Amino acid sequence: MKLYLTIICGLLLCANAKSQSLEIVNAKEASEIVNCRNTINTIIIDGRSDVMYAEKHIKGAINIDAFSDSATTELKKHLETKEIIVYCTNQRRAELLIEKLNELQYNGKIIFIIDGLSTWISLGYETVSD
Repeated sequence: MKLYLTIICGLLLCANAKSQSLEIVNAKEASEIVNCRNTINTIIIDGRSDVMYAEKHIKGAINIDAFSDSATTELKKHLETKEIIVYCTNQRRAELLIEKLNELQYNGKIIFIIDGLSTWISLGYETVSD
């Protein structure tokens, strides 16, 4: 638990240092944000593998595998987006995407779905498959 809190605090400090904001939400809060978002200014990034993404993901999400060699290059395409929602299954990939966005000096708002896709699904929120 201490490690978890340390990582979150570190992410918050990094986010504030670079004039970006990081909002940590649970799946229930994220559902409201996703359903009311402006699709021109907000993107949803699924940080899981392409296989996991194809099986099931939040409707409207794009896939950027946080562990892939091309993740940073893919994220660069979205630096002008005002708001980025990130999620994965167990937090690590989403945290890695947030770290990469910090390194790229992303200045928008990051919304981190802390309890990930598993909770999203267990609450019965909409997902799609490719």
